[in-house]
Amino acid sequence: MADNSFEQRRAILKGAISASTLALVAASGLLLPQRVLAHWPTDAFNAKTVEDALLALLGHAEVVDDSVVQFKVGTPPSYAVNGASVPIEIQSSLSDIERIAILVEKNPNPLAMSLDFTPAVKLPFKSMIKIAEDSLVIAVISAGGKLYRTSRMVEVDIGGCA
Repeated sequence: MADNSFEQRRAILKGAISASTLALVAASGLLLPQRVLAHWPTDAFNAKTVEDALLALLGHAEVVDDSVVQFKVGTPPSYAVNGASVPIEIQSSLSDIERIAILVEKNPNPLAMSLDFTPAVKLPFKSMIKIAEDSLVIAVISAGGKLYRTSRMVEVDIGGCA
């Protein structure tokens, strides 16, 4: 019986020390995450066309089609068995990337994702998106005051946006 109460006291003390250490570390700011935050522009996410989403998200800017952005969609590329989870990958040699946006032309809401970046974030960027039907998927990178745009046509067997 004495061993059991000793173990209980020990467990309580261990928990208290762990909790106070965690609180101290959190208060000091050591547990703050690096900034890769999803950007939530309501007008852009509610837009019904790619053009409206781009305008709401990035405003007026010259879009430059360029080979400095490598963009893969699907497995194998340009094909998705299930539109509910389609892998994407973006790679680029651009520096000072400020934002990446992924748009799907025929989705009910074309803007699939928008991310703000800091200089500490490095590519490649990989994620999953939903695609309703065979559609053009567009990646736009904002870097150095310019927009770089590339796109891929993706065939979907089973739509992912019911």
